[in-house]
Amino acid sequence: MHCRWIVLYLVGLTFLFLSAQAHAQKSQVVGWIPVYGVGKSMQALQENPHITKGLTRIGLQFWNPSPDGKSVVLAPVDNSGRRLLPADVKRVIAWAKRHQIQVLLTVYNNSQVLNHWDWPLAQRAFRDHPNEFIASLIVVMNEYGLDGVDLDLEGEGDFEGDRASYAKFVRNLSSALKKQQKLLTIDSFHSPCANAPNMAWWGDWLGYVDAIHSMGYQDLYEGSTASFRPEGKPVCENGAAIFRYSWQLAYGQRLGYRTDQIVMGFPTWLARWGEGGLGTTISAHLQEVENLGAGVALWDLQLSSAEWRNPQTWAQLQRLSSPKSKVK
Repeated sequence: MHCRWIVLYLVGLTFLFLSAQAHAQKSQVVGWIPVYGVGKSMQALQENPHITKGLTRIGLQFWNPSPDGKSVVLAPVDNSGRRLLPADVKRVIAWAKRHQIQVLLTVYNNSQVLNHWDWPLAQRAFRDHPNEFIASLIVVMNEYGLDGVDLDLEGEGDFEGDRASYAKFVRNLSSALKKQQKLLTIDSFHSPCANAPNMAWWGDWLGYVDAIHSMGYQDLYEGSTASFRPEGKPVCENGAAIFRYSWQLAYGQRLGYRTDQIVMGFPTWLARWGEGGLGTTISAHLQEVENLGAGVALWDLQLSSAEWRNPQTWAQLQRLSSPKSKVK
C-alpha cells in the first residue's frame, strides 16, 4: 500500500509538471480594441472566421484612471468627451467569450480628449492612491466578468524616480488578482534606457505578471541593426541592436521570464516594415517570432492594413499560438 501511494504521488507530480509545461508552451496572440475604434474592430473581427482561431487575448483599452486617481472610469470615444457606454463594452465581451478568447481590462492614461500620455494622471493612481485604485480595478473587472487587468500606464521622459512605487503597485495588484486566479499583463516601452515603464523595470515584476508586451511595433524586427541613444544620454546598452526580436527575448530570459511571457508588438496599420532578416512582410516577421517561441501583440484590432485581414496571416498566427511540443 505504501508503494502504491508513492507511485500515485509521482504520477500526480508528473501530471502537474506536464500541465505547467503545456501552459508555458502556448505563445500569446494579443490584440487591443481602442475605445475610439470599437465599431471598426468588431467589423474586422467578425468578417474573418480565422481570426477567432488565432487570437488568444483581447485588451479592451476602454478605461482611464479617474482624475483623482482613486478609481477607473470609461474613457471618451472622441474629443467631445462622450464616454463609451457599458452596453457597448458588454457586447464586445460577449462576442469574445463566445469564441473562448480571454478579455482583459486595459487601463491607460491617454484619451481622445487628452491627446498625450498623462503621467501625473497615472501617478495619482498607482503612487498616490494605490489601494483605492486596485480596489476599483478589481470591482470593474468582476462587474464585467473579465479575465484580468492589462496596465498601459505610459510616461514619455525620465521617470526612474517612480520605479519603486510602480513596482510596489504591481506586486499588490498581482496579489489581489491571483486570489481570484486572474491575469496581470503590462505594456512596456521597448528599450531599457528611456520612458516609463521600460525594460529596465522588467526585473521588478518577475513572478508577478503573466506577460509583458514590448510596444516597439514598427521599430521591432529581427533584421534591425539600429542602436538607440536617448536625448542627452549615452547610447543604450553600449550600442547593441536592441530592437531585434531575439535581443528583446534574451533580455527577458536573462531576468528569468519564460519565452512565452515576452510578447512582441506588431503594427497592424502596416503590411511591411523593417529590413533584413527573413524579409519585410507580415509573414516574415511572424515566422521570426515563431522561431523564437515568443508571442505577438497587435496594435490594434481595427486591422487597418488589408494584409492583416488575410486568412493566410491568421492561419500563421493560429500556428504560432498553438501548443508547442517543446519549451524553448
